[in-house]
Amino acid sequence: MRKILFSSAALLVLLAGCATDRTPTLPVEIQTIDVGRQPHSLSRSFVSDHVLVSCFGSGKIMDISLSGQRVSKTYTVGKGPTQLVREPKNQRIYVLHTLESALSILAGKPLRVKRTLRTGSMNLAGAAIRPGTNQLWVCDGVSGVNILVTPRIQLKKKIQLGRYPQNTVFTADGKLALITLKGENTVVMVDAGTGEKVTTIPVGIYPRDIILVGNTACVSNFGSHDVSLLDVGKREERARIPVHKKPNRLAAHKNTLWVSCEKSYRIVAIDVAKAKVIGTVKTGFYPGAIQALKDGSLIVAAPQKHKVAIIRPQPQSQSGKGQ
Repeated sequence: MRKILFSSAALLVLLAGCATDRTPTLPVEIQTIDVGRQPHSLSRSFVSDHVLVSCFGSGKIMDISLSGQRVSKTYTVGKGPTQLVREPKNQRIYVLHTLESALSILAGKPLRVKRTLRTGSMNLAGAAIRPGTNQLWVCDGVSGVNILVTPRIQLKKKIQLGRYPQNTVFTADGKLALITLKGENTVVMVDAGTGEKVTTIPVGIYPRDIILVGNTACVSNFGSHDVSLLDVGKREERARIPVHKKPNRLAAHKNTLWVSCEKSYRIVAIDVAKAKVIGTVKTGFYPGAIQALKDGSLIVAAPQKHKVAIIRPQPQSQSGKGQ
């Protein structure tokens, strides 16, 4: 068994991550929708007011009508669907099956399963579409990133990066990719045109998800119970914010970052500009994947309850404290 040694600074971060209970609880309204077993990933549909949910345990994709608060359509895609990747340019949804090293493709109006491709020995982890291109970047979860050309899913190039790449986000112009390396506690910045490393930025322990809020890359550090805020222009970490235990999936609405904290049954809200926790939401369930809607509502997967929750923040009381 490999031993993991923590410095005194890392230990303080771990302890701080468990000491955020004094932050206000935000008032919300929560409604749930029954879906298939173990909802795992979420994506906006190409139909207004609809969200797609991959259900790991049932091998299905659920198309949910938010206004109707019901499952409107079901797609059978095969074992263990995990991530959903939306490609607006060609109006396709790519479904990763990480356990089977396969990709399913949903396309058409209405959406339907076009085909499922086996990628052979190619491991699949987090994926993202590079803006302005037909490239699907897929972390292999081991040492690198596969660049695939859509929609035929041909391997164009593989980039070696480091230990255990997890997720990728691109700058809006598609010129830079930022990729979390769970095994090295870093985020690597890559020139997306050449595939060359630009720089490596240290973050917390076991970085998982990464998203952009303006010019700030937000990283969930699963092992140190905190979130790193990276200044993309300066190529450095500008803040590290303790949150509740096991932060994983991220979403953003305007300047607010929402963090699913798996082991505390909470979602933490962070003001990205101020680098400050502004409140928490008690979900009553283990929160998984999370999506923010235009009106500020959240869609959250509850894998242990086989449901998806719609969480609507409510106005604060006059005292400014949540109920």
